[in-house]
Order: sequence, then C-alpha cells, then structure tokens
Amino acid sequence: MALKHINLPKTNHLILALTLLTVTLFDGGGSIIHGGYVQGAQAASNTERAAMRYRKDVMPNADSFSEKKGSPPVFEAYRRDPASGEDELIGYLIYSPDYPPEPNGYSGPIKVLVGMDLEGMITGVKVIFYRESLRCSSGDFLEEPGIESQFIGMSARDRFRVGKEVDGLSRATISMRAMSRTIRNSVRHVARAYLQ
Repeated sequence: MALKHINLPKTNHLILALTLLTVTLFDGGGSIIHGGYVQGAQAASNTERAAMRYRKDVMPNADSFSEKKGSPPVFEAYRRDPASGEDELIGYLIYSPDYPPEPNGYSGPIKVLVGMDLEGMITGVKVIFYRESLRCSSGDFLEEPGIESQFIGMSARDRFRVGKEVDGLSRATISMRAMSRTIRNSVRHVARAYLQ
C-alpha cells in the first residue's frame, strides 16, 4: 500500500506521534519489534517464516530440513551420512502453534520452535514470538541468558515444572509456566506420534 505525503499542521503531527506511542505501549512493543500489526493467517505465516530462520539453532547437527509435513505436522531434520552420502533422519522441528491449545503467558500465547532428536530429547528451543505488557518497561524476560538453553537435554518424559526441572524467572512466572507447558505439550504430542 503506497502512502501519500500529507501536509498536516504541527499539532496533528504531535497527536499522531502520541497515538502511535500509546498503541505501542499497550501492545508491549510487539508492533515495532515484529514489523507492525498483521491479522489471522498472515500473522501466523509471518511467525512461521521467522521460525524457519532458527532451524539450525534448535537442531545444530542437521544438514537439511524438510517442508512441514505429517500429522501432527513437523519439519524433519536430516544429517548427511559421510560414508553413504544419504540423508538420515535425526529428529524433528516442532512449531508450537501447530499443537493447540496454546497455554497463555501473561499477555497471550508464546510461540516456540523446538528441536527434538529421535530419542525424545530436546536439542534446542527458540522463542519466536510473544506479547508481554511489561516488555517495554521491564525488558525482554524470555531473552535472558539460559532461559531457552535450560530445556536442552530434557526428555519428552520430563514434567517441565517451573521451580523443579525448569528454572523460574522472577517477574515472569506466568510466562515461564506457559513456555514450559507449551514446550512440554508439543514435544509429548510429537513423541507419541513419531517415536513409538
């Protein structure tokens, strides 16, 4: 959509700037951080595309990945066997919105990309998107060092309890519980379908 330049009095510029600031504050910064408001299928498509940038982060031993397929949907991760030159399946990438219902954090669901090997062990976790009303004023809680990496090595059989198997995060208990449940539910769903 092309925008036309409109000459507005300076007071209208101030009103527009204050309106945008107000929307940004009530949105928790999500509209700035994630490139603006998008709705429905377009929003889902944008976050899934963003998730694909992190495939190698959550499955570091993979050389290639399939398109999303199967029921439940997964991205298969492959490593090339040096002896045979064949690609061998080493695990799955799990995109949490594909496994409803999504547990809500403080201000909504937390979309996560998870890598899981063929033994049901988590190889990596990346938070793709979440809204947090305190994000602008108090910082990005889920970007704290160690938050995502603490899930590496956990099994689909683990309980994922915050304060027990998962370290909590002061100021973000609700979001940490939602993130843990999101990861646990999606990993268990895939393990039941593909690893039995």
